[in-house]
Amino acid sequence: MNQYARERQDKIHRLLDSDSLTLDTARAALRSLLDVTSSAQTGPDVTSYGIDGSLSQEVVDAEYAGRDEVGDDVDSTLLRALESPHRSEGFT
Repeated sequence: MNQYARERQDKIHRLLDSDSLTLDTARAALRSLLDVTSSAQTGPDVTSYGIDGSLSQEVVDAEYAGRDEVGDDVDSTLLRALESPHRSEGFT
């Protein structure tokens, strides 16, 4: 993780812990997160990347596998967090 990503996550943690976070804001953020994971798992179509030989089928397959894995990880973590609202430890 690079410095920008660390700073962004730190800011997210601060916002989540702040008293100004409303339920409506949290719901909107979670809905946006679901939109992102859905988009990552469905597109854009990268199969054309390899048509001219610029990318091998293995690279294209890895792109799709990576998208699915990240989307599944985020979605399952979010679902566990929502199903266990009183857990105070991490959701791994």
